Amino acid sequence: MTLQPSNMLGAKEFQFGTRTIQAKGEVSDRSHPNILRLQIQQTAFGRVVQSLFWFLSKTTGPWLQQKFPELFLLERIVLKSQKPNWEAEFTHEIVAYNRLRPIQGLTIPKLYGMVQYVNTPALVPSDIRGSSVATPEGAVLDEQGIEPLFYHALTSLNEYSICHDDIKLDNFHLVSDEGKDKIMIVDLESADFDQTEEELAYTAKIKTKSLLRQYRNHLKCMEQDGVLLPRRPVRA
Repeated sequence: MTLQPSNMLGAKEFQFGTRTIQAKGEVSDRSHPNILRLQIQQTAFGRVVQSLFWFLSKTTGPWLQQKFPELFLLERIVLKSQKPNWEAEFTHEIVAYNRLRPIQGLTIPKLYGMVQYVNTPALVPSDIRGSSVATPEGAVLDEQGIEPLFYHALTSLNEYSICHDDIKLDNFHLVSDEGKDKIMIVDLESADFDQTEEELAYTAKIKTKSLLRQYRNHLKCMEQDGVLLPRRPVRA
């Protein structure tokens, strides 16, 4: 996604566990001013320390990464601050991430942890890269190609008894995983934990159809605006 110069930020700094994070980046977009996409500014010493911890984690297993997530951050991260008066939704999203831990980094971002940023709670998820399907760069597949990707992403959440309940195109990103296309889902603030197995199976189909309708209309609008990019085959 190409961001406008007005979205660019100066240097940012916040404390994450044992580490002071210094980063530069940009606001995700005008609709999400609480979400920053950051690139960590790493010192040579910091890189050495991080490499050492990566090496040690090969022998300790996941324990070390769970204990000191701040020392295993990738170069690009996201900082998602709590919206004003959205305490319940913020807590709800943390619960959803914890329940979906096995598919973090696969279908949803990896959640490294929580920090205080400008006196506001903020999540630190991974930057999944790719492009939202609400943008021209993310809308390069035809309906037949993207439908199974939508469905697979939604049913991946269903396996953990969770239904994504904010079906908007900007919450679904087209991402390349080892050269293969997949859809990753963001924004779990309104995840539904209360559906039965039968309800989850039904709603996954309904929500896939809803996404396809939105996608179809979106393609038409972009074509009229002259910003529609050429279609390409799914990379499977």
